[in-house]
Amino acid sequence: MEKLYASATPDITLKYPRSLAATAVMYDIIVVGGGPTGLTAGIYARTRDLTTLVLEAKRFGGQLKSLYPTKSVYDYPSYIAIEAEDLGGLFVNHAREAGCEMRDGEEVLDIKRRKEVLHVRTDKAEYEGRAVILALGWGLFTPKTLNIPGEAELEGHGVFYMIPDRRQFRGKRVVIVGGGDSALEAALQLVATAAHVTVVHRRDVFRGMEKNVDAVKRVPVDLLLNCEVTEIQGNGSVQNAVVYNNQTLERRVVDADAVIVQVGFATTLEKVLRWGVELEGDRHIRVKADMSTNMPGVFACGDIVSYPNKEKRVVTGAGEAVTAVMSAYKHLRTPYWA
Repeated sequence: MEKLYASATPDITLKYPRSLAATAVMYDIIVVGGGPTGLTAGIYARTRDLTTLVLEAKRFGGQLKSLYPTKSVYDYPSYIAIEAEDLGGLFVNHAREAGCEMRDGEEVLDIKRRKEVLHVRTDKAEYEGRAVILALGWGLFTPKTLNIPGEAELEGHGVFYMIPDRRQFRGKRVVIVGGGDSALEAALQLVATAAHVTVVHRRDVFRGMEKNVDAVKRVPVDLLLNCEVTEIQGNGSVQNAVVYNNQTLERRVVDADAVIVQVGFATTLEKVLRWGVELEGDRHIRVKADMSTNMPGVFACGDIVSYPNKEKRVVTGAGEAVTAVMSAYKHLRTPYWA
């Protein structure tokens, strides 16, 4: 089988010759990650007529479909409000319509550079690409826990770290732990149908967007500030949360059918480090302004990258994906205007 390539326009000069003697399909760009950022990269790669493969370890749509499918998204331009799963589905459909080759349930295990070709090995197959865009979201992550008595024992029996379906909390007394946007948005999701919602935050000021903070203050949600959940009680299922005020030192018991922990995620990028990609700390990939990494031909975008004043939003990742694609395009080809 010959290697397959996208056609080039007459005023484009290829930096890397295309061999026609190979036995596998060669992609111009391989995108690792099938969330909104990775799918945006795939869509824009196709606008440049680049053959594109998108690999996703789990489900296409990323966090929008996997973590919070029934959460309403209010900050993506052109949609006043749209459920996360629906928005994720639109990204998936657009990428397919654009002509991306898409494979989910396929985890990337290794990326190696051999001469001018990047070899990508998954748990199912091997691929070759002339450029790779890493859009890994949070990478391999696990929810952060409170590490308190009763938490591990009652996980799945009233203790949750995400909201796969808000309807399962209908008529229940819910305690939400956290002070960022995830916690505030969870409260706003559930307040209309839950019997009662309490938000417990260890500080006196929320760290979420002002819009979410203002909205939570306008709805019937109990806000326990300067407070921490120190124990979760129950016999086979959650019945109470013990709340400690770190200013007054008082303790109180809050009746609860569910405790939703929203204190962030712990990521591990050991695999990325093995690939030879330089990290920024231990949670992000270091990139330049053009989204390039220290590895030639490897670019990164989305929640996995960090820079000053970075805001982790779907729309931010989409913009970074466009930059990464254009940088990869210039890496692969020499257009007259570059």
